[in-house]
Amino acid sequence: MTQRLAGKVALVTGAAAGLGQAFSVAMAREGASLVLSDKVDPDATAVAIGELGGETLSVHCDVTRESDINAMVEAAMERFGRIDILLNNAGIYPLATLEETDNELWQRIIGINLTGTFMCSRAVVPHMKANGGGKIINISSGTFFMGSPGLSAYVATKGAVIGLTRSLGAELGEHNIQVNCIAPGLTTTPGVTGGMGDELRDGVVMLQAIKRREVPEDMTGTVVFLASADSDFMTGQVMLVDGGAAFN
Repeated sequence: MTQRLAGKVALVTGAAAGLGQAFSVAMAREGASLVLSDKVDPDATAVAIGELGGETLSVHCDVTRESDINAMVEAAMERFGRIDILLNNAGIYPLATLEETDNELWQRIIGINLTGTFMCSRAVVPHMKANGGGKIINISSGTFFMGSPGLSAYVATKGAVIGLTRSLGAELGEHNIQVNCIAPGLTTTPGVTGGMGDELRDGVVMLQAIKRREVPEDMTGTVVFLASADSDFMTGQVMLVDGGAAFN
């Protein structure tokens, strides 16, 4: 069976665990080489890909620091000579009401979830243009379509990511760079649901048309589709993968 990403190089931020790990392994399974970026060591992801026979490069990167991003892209180009796919996965999900969200937390959420996505995209686009095209996949959230309470800063950044996706899709299409976005539901990962009780998680399931908890593997097929030539005539779009909790 033909691997859909054979010969491609994918750069994934927030690749050490959770969604980033699942997305990275899925693309490696389809033949991509992976640049694994995170603030912590993505050893577990690299090991999982190595067991599949895949090639990886691990890079320490804080996506709020432009110098880190530039060094990450430079390391990727030095190792592989190209970047075909950027998956802007790094993000944080702090539960905080409006009154609990001070300016420092607000800026931190914006810095990671939105500015990091912007700066990583800006850093890779010149290389994608030089290579004749590429794919940028952003991660938004189903919460944007539902206006979830206690997440005002998070939801604001994820709505902005959708706006950024649409604008970049329109801007970069002439360069054969497709920019699309996935909006997950409440996904079972340590970083998202680790501190949540069963009552809250089950309450989310009750809002869904598909009555079970979402797991990272529910989105890996969508990631591979958006990373592959199968999505070459699609850009600026948002794909809700949330079990039917929101309809758009």
